[in-house]
Amino acid sequence: MTALMKIQSFIQAYVQAIASILEADVTVVDNELIRVAGTGIYADEIGRTVTHGNFFNQILQSGENGIITDVLMDENCLVCEKRATCRELANVAYPIFKNGAVVGIISIIAFDEGQREKLLQERGQMEEFLKYMSVLLESKLYTDEARERLEQQLKVVHDAEKGWSFVGNSPKMEEAIRIGKKVAKTNSTVFLRGESGTGKEIMAKMIHAHSDRRDKLMISINCAAIPENLVESELFGYEEGAFTGAKKKGSIGKFELAHGSTIFLDEIGDMPLHVQTKLLRVLQESVVERIGGTKPIPIDIRVICATNKNIEQMVEEGTFREDLYYRLNIIPIELPPLRKRKEDLPALIEYYIAYYNQKLGKSMTGISRDAMQTLLTYNWPGNVRELKNIIEYLANISEGDEVQLADLPDHIVLRSEKGFEDWSLEEIVGEYEKRVLGSMIKKGATLEEKNTLAETLKISRATLYRKLKKYDLL
Repeated sequence: MTALMKIQSFIQAYVQAIASILEADVTVVDNELIRVAGTGIYADEIGRTVTHGNFFNQILQSGENGIITDVLMDENCLVCEKRATCRELANVAYPIFKNGAVVGIISIIAFDEGQREKLLQERGQMEEFLKYMSVLLESKLYTDEARERLEQQLKVVHDAEKGWSFVGNSPKMEEAIRIGKKVAKTNSTVFLRGESGTGKEIMAKMIHAHSDRRDKLMISINCAAIPENLVESELFGYEEGAFTGAKKKGSIGKFELAHGSTIFLDEIGDMPLHVQTKLLRVLQESVVERIGGTKPIPIDIRVICATNKNIEQMVEEGTFREDLYYRLNIIPIELPPLRKRKEDLPALIEYYIAYYNQKLGKSMTGISRDAMQTLLTYNWPGNVRELKNIIEYLANISEGDEVQLADLPDHIVLRSEKGFEDWSLEEIVGEYEKRVLGSMIKKGATLEEKNTLAETLKISRATLYRKLKKYDLL
């Protein structure tokens, strides 16, 4: 399928609008001389090959616009096999480009003397008009190509985007999941609240996966990760020349890309105030306007947003718009922190052990009683994300199949309510000594490396060897 045929429905509507303005018939053919769109008698020939294509062939080959002023005298018409039955009296045509190559032609056709006379009298204006129409079609081709390319790139992670899973059955999490599934079928805006790492993005994926929009990719945006001066262009797109450094053909925004699907605005509390104003209009009117653009673009999207900030306080301080807050806070869902759903910890630990065993080719069988007790009494400020990272760390550094207390990072043990609770001072000091030596020398170190370490630690070589033997580090 040619580039123009991919946007055939758009081009047909396009030429019909042009024809009504010019009061003349318009047609578009692609570089294979297949009629992509047409008005008047050519409306019934869409999809057919243009057999009398000498004139169009010349334009395709030269890349220059052309005109037939008199079909009885033009050299292209004199050798045309359709000359005897052709109803065209005049034709002005302009090439359509993409990446510097001619991909088609747009032309205005005169079928009677009145149209022919007008075409010739206004030839300059007609050619300039077609040139502008050609540029607009080229821009549409670039936009659709960019959208298609991005969708292909995102298709790689489509299954992952669709995937979601919550582990555990704590009442607070089950209630959040129940509400999420209940509202998934609607188009109402959902506001996810919770600390960093509580699973807000997973909840957004779950809602999208249960919605009628699940066959299309959910577009996710981290508002905190985009530089402030680029947020507006990333969300809403921009036209060519909208600002210094803008791409030649402009750029489609994430809201347009999410048309027909779900857009997830993570960390919305970090959105600049001037962008909040534009977002409010998008939500109220279901249209988006690109930077530098003058035409509102209708969009059909479902919005899910999330934040770990106190938005109510931000409203009071004037850093978040009150009207936008009420517009977003239609269906609030609170995701509990891990410290308030400790009953889910064993299931989560088991889940991530199985995950990293498969991903990293490990064989962890579980966690010792002391280690589990320490993990259960730790407060998990980073929530499930922190837990996941800890299990990945343990999968990489644990030497035995079962994770021991000694394998846990220092900050977990020290900040846990249990930690070294039942250990003697000698045992605690010994544990730290083992960790320090283990981080500074590996098994199988050379004699020179061991001597250098002894000098660094300012102990004798005999003392170093004794400690390495004690901790099985030789």
